[in-house]
Formats: sequence, C-alpha cells, structure tokens
Amino acid sequence: MTTTPIMARLRGTARTAWQIVRGVVGENAYERYLSHQRQHHPDEEPLSERAFWRRHVDRQDATPGSRCC
Repeated sequence: MTTTPIMARLRGTARTAWQIVRGVVGENAYERYLSHQRQHHPDEEPLSERAFWRRHVDRQDATPGSRCC
C-alpha cells in the first residue's frame, strides 16, 4: 500500500503537533536537558532520566511559582 501525498502531509502535521504538545506539557524536558548538557557541559556526566525527574519534581515542589496545583 502506498502513502498518498495528503496522508503523508497529515502524518507529518500530526507528528509536529504531538511534539508541540509534548513541549507545552514539559514531557520533553529530559531531552532538552540532555541537549543542553551535550552543548554546554560536555565534560559532565548527565543525570539519569530518573534522577532528572526527581530533581525536577523536587524543584517544582520547593518553588511552585505560577503552577495551578
């Protein structure tokens, strides 16, 4: 089965929309952290994903700022 140009465009648009949603809700925070670490701190060992999220949640709990809950 071949993909039509319209289906390919819809799939690409859906993928882009999903990435935007992930960014808005913060789901891609660990990927952004790893990218930052590679760029700015290449000599440092990055946190594991589990350690990153623990620190992230702890920081949010300590300084809730404008969070709704």
